[in-house]
Amino acid sequence: MMNSRTNPSRRKFGAHIATGSALAVAGGLIGMPAIAQGRRKITFLLDIGAYGKHAMFYPGIDRGFFKEAGFDVSVEAAKGSADNAIKVAAGSADFGFCDTPTSILARGNGANVKQILMVHYKAMNNVVTLASNPVVHPRDMMGKSFGATAGDAPRVALPALAKMNNFDAQKVEIVTIEGSAKPAVLMAKKATGILGLSAFAPVYAAAAEKTGEKIVQMLFSDFGLDLYSNGIIASDALIAKDPGMVRAFNQAMVQSIIYACDNRDEATQMFVKHHPLANPKIARAQLDVAVDHLLVDEVKADGVGPMSQKKMAFTLDIVREFYGLKGNVRVEEIYSNDFVKPNQRPTRSRA
Repeated sequence: MMNSRTNPSRRKFGAHIATGSALAVAGGLIGMPAIAQGRRKITFLLDIGAYGKHAMFYPGIDRGFFKEAGFDVSVEAAKGSADNAIKVAAGSADFGFCDTPTSILARGNGANVKQILMVHYKAMNNVVTLASNPVVHPRDMMGKSFGATAGDAPRVALPALAKMNNFDAQKVEIVTIEGSAKPAVLMAKKATGILGLSAFAPVYAAAAEKTGEKIVQMLFSDFGLDLYSNGIIASDALIAKDPGMVRAFNQAMVQSIIYACDNRDEATQMFVKHHPLANPKIARAQLDVAVDHLLVDEVKADGVGPMSQKKMAFTLDIVREFYGLKGNVRVEEIYSNDFVKPNQRPTRSRA
């Protein structure tokens, strides 16, 4: 983990800048850029502990995009997207990497956050099975058992998938397990498959390879449940208080993401430098999954970051009908394109 110091208050920050300015005057350094006089400390909260899909954020640190924007960014981990949204809403973190349905639910519960830059344009909800007993269509799930954690996103979304694909979700057995047990449960065939996120598919693939097996992945998004997933969130309070800072952070983040898409080996090396216990091969494969869920037709048309009102409204409708959304949440409250420039794209489709 990087610098974990908490953000100074605006008063302390102002005092810090004032002190820096005074020293600059005393030393005859008035002409130096403001960034040399002190950078604003920012806490960026991941959804969970860092793994390979998060490598796209590390060029922002190691290539200096955050520094050039005037920020000293500390990357920290949340205990899931719900925890992430609560902490960002409370001001414990400035920005978060949060699942969109979860941020919508948080808003319904009074945590006023919104998506300001999309990253996972294609949702990662999936079913992973072994090639010896594959699930290739949602209806294939009936009469079979699947391991999932209590709060797994695809577990929550299963009734919506069932409605869209005309099968009975009650005929699918869900076995509650710990996330760390998923590879072992799959390999031991204690369940037909695993519900989870496609970013973890490389972990299952590596485990299967050791036993001479291969995995088969079925994405919910390929069968109608194409929701927005993880993006960058900020609180309404921060957006109102300092929109310029939000815009500058977003721009640095887009630069980081695009650099990682175009330079995946290097981005993986940056990630492993900060997280030396990570497996470089798996981390690279997980970054590839993340990029694949970013480089969709929408991004090819509009660039990294902006969101479609139509798709966001669809995401909201699904959350309202199937996720137990409270309150009268409106689509214009849950996202904003005001803080990201359009038409910024990676230059390579593969790297």
